[in-house]
Amino acid sequence: MRKVAIVGLMALSLSACGQKPAEPQPSEAARQTFSGCEWQAVRGGQLSMYAFACPNTHMVADETLPGFGVVESGPDDVSYYRPVVRTFAKPPQAAIDVILPQIRKLTPQAATCVLTPAQDPTAEKTTRALFELTPTGEALKAWEQTVQTGEGEAQPCGPMGVGMAGSRVFEVLPDDPAYVIYIDYGSEIQIFDTTTLRRVKGD
Repeated sequence: MRKVAIVGLMALSLSACGQKPAEPQPSEAARQTFSGCEWQAVRGGQLSMYAFACPNTHMVADETLPGFGVVESGPDDVSYYRPVVRTFAKPPQAAIDVILPQIRKLTPQAATCVLTPAQDPTAEKTTRALFELTPTGEALKAWEQTVQTGEGEAQPCGPMGVGMAGSRVFEVLPDDPAYVIYIDYGSEIQIFDTTTLRRVKGD
């Protein structure tokens, strides 16, 4: 009987190991916000992420970034594309600011800007290690004045940096420290959930 019990336990263990992990689920708030939309995985050659596919808005993989973009249908039946996630490669042990030359190549306005800790725009309490592109020196003083008065350069570090509208952050990919992800959250609740962002593993 003891041998039978052991064999049974081993079979259950192997069966559990063979099971796929549960798919990520959206929060109840997101589900209510995007009711009538389909929650699904969007997979590219290097990254996968979950998002809602709605009648007029959906997310697509974009290998030119590589990353993801959101496609929206306007009232004139013309589709508009907005990149929302971009990937930067780095040595796994290197600090996140090693990608600054790559950012500055894409955004010349960021020539003197640096990455500083940022608030998570999707949560009141920041638990993720997020960073934002911010100005330094006199440019930082001018930006702080702009924030207070609403007058001045709206994007002192270019379109990937801090701005008067929207939230843009950088994060080391949790399951692969060789990559940094840039995320443009915009100014509204987005259809995608970046906590589900993962590297696509080879078969």
